Amino acid sequence: MDDARLRVGQVFVAGGAPTITYNPRTELNLEERIQDYLDEGHRILSVSGSTKTGKTVLVRRIVPPSDGIWLSGGAINSSEQFWESIAENLGLFTSIERTSDSKDETWRTVTGQANVGIAKGGVDKKEITGTTNGEKVSRNRNVVTQAREALRGGITPLIIDDFHYMPQAVQLEIVRSLKDLVFDGLRVIVIAVPHRAYDVVRVEREMTGRVQQVSVGFWSEDELAGIARKGFDALKLVDKDESLITRLTEESFASPHLMQDFCLQLCKANGYRQAQDEYRQLVAPDWESFFADRASMASKSAFDLLARGPRQRTDRKERQLRSGSVTDIYGAVLAAIAHTGPGTELTYEEIRAALKDVLSSDAPQRHEVTRILEEMTKIATKEIEGEPVVDYDVELGKLYISDPYFAFFLRWGVPDLS
Repeated sequence: MDDARLRVGQVFVAGGAPTITYNPRTELNLEERIQDYLDEGHRILSVSGSTKTGKTVLVRRIVPPSDGIWLSGGAINSSEQFWESIAENLGLFTSIERTSDSKDETWRTVTGQANVGIAKGGVDKKEITGTTNGEKVSRNRNVVTQAREALRGGITPLIIDDFHYMPQAVQLEIVRSLKDLVFDGLRVIVIAVPHRAYDVVRVEREMTGRVQQVSVGFWSEDELAGIARKGFDALKLVDKDESLITRLTEESFASPHLMQDFCLQLCKANGYRQAQDEYRQLVAPDWESFFADRASMASKSAFDLLARGPRQRTDRKERQLRSGSVTDIYGAVLAAIAHTGPGTELTYEEIRAALKDVLSSDAPQRHEVTRILEEMTKIATKEIEGEPVVDYDVELGKLYISDPYFAFFLRWGVPDLS
């Protein structure tokens, strides 16, 4: 068989959006809405979507890194760091050096170019040349002032990916410092998970009415099925009655990344690693072992950290599960969350009802449960890399499972929880 033939790994790439199976979701007009914002400006655009639903891929198709200033919220812990990152991205001069000579001195202005993608901004730097034997003075230019000058009125978009990763106090400082620039025409796009889509307004009330929302939303079963249809056809593989595709979509938690991975592994389970000479029928694997194998590589480490709880811990009361297992309150809460399906957006009442189902003893009190949910959120934020797998919003009283891979693990990776 020709080694140059299209391989399954080129078609189904779980971490990205390959050309063959990319779905622009044209019925939602997502690309057009982002382009409309870039044409109009004078607001902040908040692009929201659950983890691994393609929100970053979507924005990158409209504003590739070469055409915008891309920053990662996960790498920004202070407003100073934010402005320094912009200055470095633009290649701005951050210092001025002056040497004076009373007898022989020549002032000159050197104009450099700041590489800002779509727009090219000129930056002047004054120097003195000639023989000198006088004083030499050097000072740093204020990074914030210089970066703001470069951004003001420019058409180069500023994109902050994972905006919700930044501490709320830092979000507030940054939004306030960008407000006048946005009013002057700077395009600012923030990318966040759905329940953090309005963080811009929550931290700065004056931005109410100045934030435009574009929700990527969960993928429908038909959209997910489209990934499989396009990919299988490119590889000349057939799922005649689409029963395999249906099963995969049901387990994907509306995530195109999970769907990509499932399709890739299904091809391998059938012994196909590249495109075939003629169309061949796919057959169902042993679904129990198929999904269990996938789950073992999903989020076990995150689950273990949450189940362990804080490092500083007192002896915890044992909790008996109806399954016969014995755990503590952290394990019981995880068992309850898994028992819901798991749902990816849960109220306290839903978690409380699930606790009654999984425990053979009385459920813990409300304050105990909410304390555990808050502790789990801290662990997910500080100790687990990437998107926090759980996020409890105290203000709204809701728990969000932000990572579909973690939800998938709860369904398939720990079958004896409840």
